Amino acid sequence: MNKNILMAVTIAYGLVIALLAVLDVDSLGVIAAVGAIVVGGAWGVLGIFSGKRPQN
Repeated sequence: MNKNILMAVTIAYGLVIALLAVLDVDSLGVIAAVGAIVVGGAWGVLGIFSGKRPQN
């Protein structure tokens, strides 16, 4: 997955969560938690498989 695409998905996720908060959705906490796990996992997988090593 491309880093730019994942950044766009992360921003879109944040906007959706903000919209749901404004609309006072009852299950916002569950939606936010599940989405955070998915988005965070995607960033983790990108970091593992990017092939770049941190520089000292």
